[in-house]
Amino acid sequence: MRPRLLDLFCGAGGASMGYHRAGFDVTGVDIEPHPSYPFAFVLADARDILGDLDYLRTFDALAGSPPCQELTRARHLREAQGGTVKEHGTNLIPETREGFVRSGLPYVIENVEDAVRYLRTPVLLCGSSFGLQVRRHRLFETSFFMFSVPCEHHAQGRPVGVYGSWGDEVPGGGRTAKSIEEAREAMGIDWMGWRSRTQEWNDLKESIPPAYTEHIGAQLLDHLERAA
Repeated sequence: MRPRLLDLFCGAGGASMGYHRAGFDVTGVDIEPHPSYPFAFVLADARDILGDLDYLRTFDALAGSPPCQELTRARHLREAQGGTVKEHGTNLIPETREGFVRSGLPYVIENVEDAVRYLRTPVLLCGSSFGLQVRRHRLFETSFFMFSVPCEHHAQGRPVGVYGSWGDEVPGGGRTAKSIEEAREAMGIDWMGWRSRTQEWNDLKESIPPAYTEHIGAQLLDHLERAA
């Protein structure tokens, strides 16, 4: 029987897929509907779920990607192109951690590089480490020991960006994927199309490559087995 993992703020399931491939039975929670989400899905505000300790403890492990839009690198792309960014101040990392810690379960919290000041001794993962075309640096705070893998930027060459709008040229160098197909391949994701290409792009650019969480999930499984 697979151990159960609850993935809060799951979006269309990029991180969830990695945990599934590592060996977990995954349930996702998001405040927005995601018909393409590939596993059991709960339409709810994750903050309400965080307050329900009895429900959290029906799982073996917890994961979450709290909102961080004001910290993303896409913000810098919009600024470089002459746009403006609304700083809405959303930061649910502390609230998410508090709920996870109160549950007593092992957990993973993911966020972007600029969130480093809100995370506790996070590990950095990069698409180049897993043979992907995206670079897409992401930080992971875990309640258990996790080892990282080094970036392979030189071997990767010029990365493909999956953020902003497809086909963007970024002043000073860089570009985003020229098509949905290129973005899918770059991210290692192939299940997200359901309403429109625009919606699929939005899902892709908010996602975590499954390779990251498959790497983490294998270590989380080992932690659970040693703790049993």
